[in-house]
Amino acid sequence: MDKAQLRRQFLHQRQQLSPQQWQQKSQQLCEQLSQWALFEQAKTVCAYFSTQQEVDLSSLFTLPKIWGFPRCVQKNLTWSTWQLGDPLIPDKYGILTPPSTAPRLEPHRVDLILVPTVAGDRQGYRLGYGGGYYDRLFAQKEWQTIPRVGIVFATAIAEQLPHDPWDLPLSGFCSENGYFLLTNWDKKIPQH
Repeated sequence: MDKAQLRRQFLHQRQQLSPQQWQQKSQQLCEQLSQWALFEQAKTVCAYFSTQQEVDLSSLFTLPKIWGFPRCVQKNLTWSTWQLGDPLIPDKYGILTPPSTAPRLEPHRVDLILVPTVAGDRQGYRLGYGGGYYDRLFAQKEWQTIPRVGIVFATAIAEQLPHDPWDLPLSGFCSENGYFLLTNWDKKIPQH
């Protein structure tokens, strides 16, 4: 199967979850993340607001961290800080995002990126929605050394997914069943 077919298959599978199953699995994944040393140590975390029944990370957003969220600006992602109570607006895809007036978050301040993932594989390759926003972000030198972990339900972790030469693998994945890393990112985070 090609990427488009796999994307449809995994999205359909995810949409079959009942609201209760989706919330339960999301909460289990958040518990896994909150107990992981790299996440615990991270002061600044880039995350996302859930759409299309992605893993809901919102229960983590009350933790005392600096939270960054993406905005699509032309063909690229920019990051802004956000905390509970700050305003949010829907972007052109209907995804909640901080307004353009929110403070920018520069890569040198980021300790960890939680990446929304349709499916992932054991080699670290991620299947996203096909827009290339995260691929372009990870191709930028200043973002390449930051641990980036795909957030995905366990049923969407495959042995191997097709990937293109420009696809950059993630550091690993976290699901409701735990996490696995392809590198030693869990040993130490950069200190700013």
